[in-house]
Amino acid sequence: MQEESGGHELAYQEARRGLDDQERVVSEMRARAGALIAAAAITTSFFGAQAIGDDGVSAAAWLAILCFIGVGFCVLAVLWPRRDWEFDLNPQRFIATYLEPEEGEPLELWLIHRDLALHMGASADKNRRQLRVLMIAFRAGAILIILEVIGWVAALNRRDVD
Repeated sequence: MQEESGGHELAYQEARRGLDDQERVVSEMRARAGALIAAAAITTSFFGAQAIGDDGVSAAAWLAILCFIGVGFCVLAVLWPRRDWEFDLNPQRFIATYLEPEEGEPLELWLIHRDLALHMGASADKNRRQLRVLMIAFRAGAILIILEVIGWVAALNRRDVD
């Protein structure tokens, strides 16, 4: 049997830290998405009331409205609850697999560290793919809010010219 390996423990700690970092990034992105939709709503209510007049809705105002709707969809993509994140280990599964297996003796600590590090690495890879999608949605929302502001400003300038 192999003796306790500090390398396996280090791999486990790094894998755990990586999952903790990913979980923090998801939480921060969701908070930022909430701020993004709040900014879009304030922008729409402030500029929209001034830009939309009795003479109808201009093309620039329609652009701004469509961008606001787009921001809403992007934020929804970020905030939508998902059950497929893998940030932790099920305690029952941990006990059944490592401490009280149906067959054989409990695993040695270095083997537990090794196996958990490998499993957490796979979870981090899966989470990383999902994070990319959320980041794309958030970036799209940020671009759309810029276009929304440009649309509202153009609509306001059009009203001032007319």
